[in-house]
Amino acid sequence: MTIGRAFRVLMLMVALAGSNAKCPPQDSAPDGPRRVILDLDGGGDDAWALVMLLANEWRYNICLQAVTCVHGNARVPDVVVNVMRILESLNRLDVPVYVGVNEPLLTPGPNRNESHFFWGDNGFGDVDFGHPPSMDALQPVHAVERMNALFHQYPNKISLLAVGPLTNVALLYKMYPETRDKIAGVYILGGNRHGVGNTAGTAEFNFFRDPEAAHIVLNNSPMPVHVFPWETVLVHTFPTRWRFEAFEQTTNPAIEVLNGVEYEVYAEEETWTPCDMFVAAVFLNTSILQTVQSYRAEIELQGSVTRGMMAILHHVKDVSKHNVIVIDRIDHQEVQRMLIALNHA
Repeated sequence: MTIGRAFRVLMLMVALAGSNAKCPPQDSAPDGPRRVILDLDGGGDDAWALVMLLANEWRYNICLQAVTCVHGNARVPDVVVNVMRILESLNRLDVPVYVGVNEPLLTPGPNRNESHFFWGDNGFGDVDFGHPPSMDALQPVHAVERMNALFHQYPNKISLLAVGPLTNVALLYKMYPETRDKIAGVYILGGNRHGVGNTAGTAEFNFFRDPEAAHIVLNNSPMPVHVFPWETVLVHTFPTRWRFEAFEQTTNPAIEVLNGVEYEVYAEEETWTPCDMFVAAVFLNTSILQTVQSYRAEIELQGSVTRGMMAILHHVKDVSKHNVIVIDRIDHQEVQRMLIALNHA
């Protein structure tokens, strides 16, 4: 090896040491990994989505390019802490984390009463872990700016998984409209297709927290977005007893963290709903999709009890006008297998 080549190899190793090593800096090979950005709001189900992606990078040939944080289940400073705790537990501080928007597009946002604190005040059941996590993965660039830069660096190579309120994504669309055409695909946990809500009204939580952002994203994405709505979550719940028994003995340190969180949060609940995890599973393994349908959908912005609800316009038959692909049913047993496999990931 020549001195010049050795120097270049050394510089590449140094660069990779400070970056996400699973994500190659260049797409030189046709069989390179599928890149993904996870935009989340820091609840326990967000953590399950994060763990699902990181545990399956090699199996499904994907790489987590970045984690971006948004308000929702918790305030953004708490979201960052929760993400860092999971990354630290997995020794994956190579994954860069970016701080995003801490409030809805229109403020003040909706009242956050007790029913909207399912994951506690800090998103992790207010559990005292005894020490703060490392902040080594936290980056100084704003989440929206970094998302824009990454989509330009890897045009049509990065998919976006948005499992919190869509404020970061809406700002990306409005600040950098040319970037919309550079996104490989958008997968959302949010909305509803039958008017079944999990808030004080008829809206699903993520859309309820920022209806205008949801409206912007659904009406400005150049391709139909994959939507995993609340009603589909309800069809695919797990017994809470099964959840605790399945993960009681685990060698996965991130699941040990989540055991502490969910022993607190799910103590009185009969069903376990790892909502955001489903979106990660669908992205990883599209073979689990069983029933999907495209529609034209709009977000209700005015109603006193329906604000934030996703309304399906069934009369719009022209597929060219459809803006969502609603996921109605997935292979529940295969998802269960993917979950159990995390125990020893």
